Amino acid sequence: MSKCLGVYIEDDIIKYAKVDKNKDILKVESSSVVFYEKENILQTLDKIIRETYSARDPISINISNELYNYFDVFAALKPSDKKKSVSLDFELLCSEKGYNKDSLDTRCVFRDSRESSDKSKVIHVAANKENIHKRVLDFGSAKVTSVTPITTSIFNLLELGPKDENVIIVNIEKDTKVTTVLGGEVYNIDIIPEGMGEILNSINNVENSMKKSYECCKNTTIYTQDMQELQTGENEHLEEIMPILYKIVNEVKKIVETTVGQVSKVYITGLGTAINNIDLYFQEYITSSKCELLKPFFLENASIKMPIKDYMEVNSAIALALQGLGYGEADLNFKGKKSGSISLDGKNIQNSLKSLLDLRKELTALDKTLLRVLVLFLVLVIGYAGFSTSIVTQIDEKQTEISSATQTVTSQIAMIREQNVKITTGQRNYDEIVTALTRIEEPDNNDLTDTANTEQKIIIEKNAIPNMLSQIIQVIPKQVKVTSIKNTTDKHIVIEAQAGKYDQLGYFRAVLSTEGILTNVKSTSGLRSGDTVTITIEGDLP
Repeated sequence: MSKCLGVYIEDDIIKYAKVDKNKDILKVESSSVVFYEKENILQTLDKIIRETYSARDPISINISNELYNYFDVFAALKPSDKKKSVSLDFELLCSEKGYNKDSLDTRCVFRDSRESSDKSKVIHVAANKENIHKRVLDFGSAKVTSVTPITTSIFNLLELGPKDENVIIVNIEKDTKVTTVLGGEVYNIDIIPEGMGEILNSINNVENSMKKSYECCKNTTIYTQDMQELQTGENEHLEEIMPILYKIVNEVKKIVETTVGQVSKVYITGLGTAINNIDLYFQEYITSSKCELLKPFFLENASIKMPIKDYMEVNSAIALALQGLGYGEADLNFKGKKSGSISLDGKNIQNSLKSLLDLRKELTALDKTLLRVLVLFLVLVIGYAGFSTSIVTQIDEKQTEISSATQTVTSQIAMIREQNVKITTGQRNYDEIVTALTRIEEPDNNDLTDTANTEQKIIIEKNAIPNMLSQIIQVIPKQVKVTSIKNTTDKHIVIEAQAGKYDQLGYFRAVLSTEGILTNVKSTSGLRSGDTVTITIEGDLP
């Protein structure tokens, strides 16, 4: 048999519930909602501990004003590397936001990302160290063993349904904390600043008593479409309540609509459940999901002494007590060591191993820790083997790609060298042609005929040949290569040209005529040799 006192503390209000666990049977021994003055918190807590006989029992409490952040890390990283990555991301965030990192204590849990299969989502929680220390000191010599966020502990009240079921828990306390549960795991946490704190303070301005303000909420029934006959006199504080609830329900509706997958149920809990018909009010706005009040799973078939709603108003305290009894996310306990830092005594390990083999004995917290370590070890071994195989396969694939790329590059280099040889040969031909034409342009005086010769030769103008070459260079298509230019007789020019296609040579022949570079232009039909077509073009200088 084990017991735990759950204490949920907010400004002005304390909820407590002592839960008794006998094998698999859970029972709430005592519970209540207490209003207190801040300067009297030590006396109030001492009174609760004495009245519940919890001086020697473990106590589980909540953290306050915590910060929630979300990071993404690669799923293939080692757990230690994941934590280092998260620590670095949080350090950068603190620098950006101006937080004092050394004053904050942090915890985190990892989830498989629903948005990216190769990443893990990190739910990161940070709380002020001094506030946690002061909260624990408020309990004096009592044994506080668990300090956790209520956002994740509240999930303990649910009996897990199908693994693919998605639910949302709306905990309306001082502010409103919305916990999204996907596939049986807490996946996201949203904070809505509006909540019962604002409602109670507003009513308190009229009633001048927080306790009486809370009683007014318990005596208030929300209008629904099926209950229009209610008189406003029975609900005198609706004008303080309804605007806040309207903001809350609209924010929750947005969360439901943006959640990955269909949300089957929206559970409502916290001080807000004191208002009658609040679940019906939510249902009118959120029609895609079933809205209902959150009932602790173990009370469904248990014999209870009070109305079920009296238990529900201390749900937060019950959830914390269950957390202290081993239910929920142990890695988010700010009283214990950070997740992953387990220190076990050798004798305790030996005793725990014996208890693990004794199937009739109830498992202790240390037994459960050893089971987790063993399971984690097996998962790591299997994961490492799979990851290694995947890496080797990827290396082989990359080596094949590198070999293929090397062959392609080698082939391209050989082709470039071949083209370079052709270009060098063509350049040499052009140089020979220019040299020959220069000789034609400046003939030796001995070759000139005597003026008395009966047949006088036609003399070519001095710049005719260079002008022709300049014009050819300007109009010749890129795909055409001139292999020979000869001045056979007088002004007659014979050009041999090559190209890959007939139409490219035809265009060159036509442009020689239309640009006036040559007159009386004629050409052969062309001779194809492999991929090359060769033609001879004849014409006269103008």
